[in-house]
Amino acid sequence: MKIIQVQTQAEAAGAQRISDMVGEGLRARGHDVRTVFMYRKTDAFDADPYADFVLTESPRGLPGQIRAAIGLATYLRKARPDAVITYQHYGNIFGTVGARLAGVRKIIANQSGSPHTKGVMGVLSQIDRLMGVIGLYRTNVVNSAWTEAQFSHYPQAYRRRLRRIDHGVAAPPEDFDKAAARSSFGLPRNAWLAVSSGRLTQQKNQIALVGALDQLPDIHVAIAGVGPERDTLVALAKSRDVADRLHLVGEVPSARIFEFLAAGDIYAFPSLNETFGLACVEAAISGLPVVANDLAVMREVLATEDGETAAIFVEDDATGMAKGLADLMAGPEIMARLSAAGRRLKDKYAPARMCAGYEALLLS
Repeated sequence: MKIIQVQTQAEAAGAQRISDMVGEGLRARGHDVRTVFMYRKTDAFDADPYADFVLTESPRGLPGQIRAAIGLATYLRKARPDAVITYQHYGNIFGTVGARLAGVRKIIANQSGSPHTKGVMGVLSQIDRLMGVIGLYRTNVVNSAWTEAQFSHYPQAYRRRLRRIDHGVAAPPEDFDKAAARSSFGLPRNAWLAVSSGRLTQQKNQIALVGALDQLPDIHVAIAGVGPERDTLVALAKSRDVADRLHLVGEVPSARIFEFLAAGDIYAFPSLNETFGLACVEAAISGLPVVANDLAVMREVLATEDGETAAIFVEDDATGMAKGLADLMAGPEIMARLSAAGRRLKDKYAPARMCAGYEALLLS
């Protein structure tokens, strides 16, 4: 089949890693798969031979969004795919409309967030609800039992299109040397190091990690990612006199994420809202013991198939994160148990299992 994946923005983030794995897995099964981004946000996909961009920069205001929507529809009409897979709110909406205008009927949407009721995201949720009820897309994929449950109050016409396919999570391609990894990213060689990854946003709550530094004088924190909260994090770290122990390494491409994780002793995940928590599961599979915000979805996805957990769960504030990090630093036996459980998640989230699920939907 000829398949086009529609993503909103090109950057090194979780949703993009999922479409990378889906594309790679489907190509390995003989399909022709490309991913089109509505706009280029960073250089993360500039060298990807299977990536295309509608706009080379972020659209500004309504005119820019109209240009992106028209450009995407034109791209899909020219490509004439047999199927379209869409990701993220804008990708789902504009990708589905563009696919319909191009005459594509086999459309698979992905729900990367729970329904919203307020603001712009609330409007997008209502549009998504309408599109699902009237059947503009054929199938609607959710990535966890928790996410599926968030749509339990939706009309039956919407829910009957839901299919659960848990995210695939890649395993480390090799064993990285910790000292070499720290040197590569300019991180302290001998200190206790907690690592984290994700966009620097209020929702990801990295500010709790800066606050934890203020309570733990013997630990450093390294965060991979870019985003609007960077200046806030730096300012808080300076005001608490912990700036020398906060390391913001910038955007790390997916090809190097496991090298970055290898630099850490512990993985910290204070995010306030997730539907799966791909970055956290990546860290667990790499063997890092995890301290995570006590979200129901994280308890679900970080549990092995025999019920053992790969994390300790804490409150989402600085005190909670500090306590979790301190408990692990003082408990090597706990760290070893969590590390072993995390590595066992490899089979549960094998990318091949996820890709087989998408292929079954495409061929049905």
